[in-house]
Amino acid sequence: MHSARDRNQAGTSWVTKAVVYTAATALAAALAGACLGGLGSLLPASVRVALGSLLGLAAVVVGGAELIGRPLGLIHRDCETPQRWVHAGAVRWAAVNGAALGVGATSRIGFWLWYAVPLGAVLAGDPALGAALYASYGLVRGGSVWALLLLPRWLGMRGDQLGIWLIQRDRLAHTLTAAQLVLLGVVVVLVVGF
Repeated sequence: MHSARDRNQAGTSWVTKAVVYTAATALAAALAGACLGGLGSLLPASVRVALGSLLGLAAVVVGGAELIGRPLGLIHRDCETPQRWVHAGAVRWAAVNGAALGVGATSRIGFWLWYAVPLGAVLAGDPALGAALYASYGLVRGGSVWALLLLPRWLGMRGDQLGIWLIQRDRLAHTLTAAQLVLLGVVVVLVVGF
């Protein structure tokens, strides 16, 4: 016999769960960005400019190390979101999991490029700008669920086939994000440093 919660969870559409997940990811990211932007506003502009220049150089070094095959170990909380959250119901799980992933630092981070998001929010020195920057990240991370749900349908494959295809391209993803990190670092150094 199934409980009312099990029947309700089974009846919740994947669209509802995906909308809640995407919205929670973007909202949590925006709140984190606003807080970090507020903290950054406490720093004098000259300090933020100096830190931006140093962090731009660090981005070039870290991304370059990845590109030449000598990646530096990530500093992060190497864990998934708790499995017990799944048992809270489909919509609640989508909201809580989305919020945790929107903040980013509460679970595993796959790429050094992610650190540009919170550091950029701090260096922006403005809560609204920090929120916009971090929310952009949240929308991309939370919005990716739509590709994972829709692409297999459009391509005529099972969802696990897409997951395997993505995992097989892990090295490519690391190379692309490392190249983006180097480019970002160069732009920051050129723009902020002059």
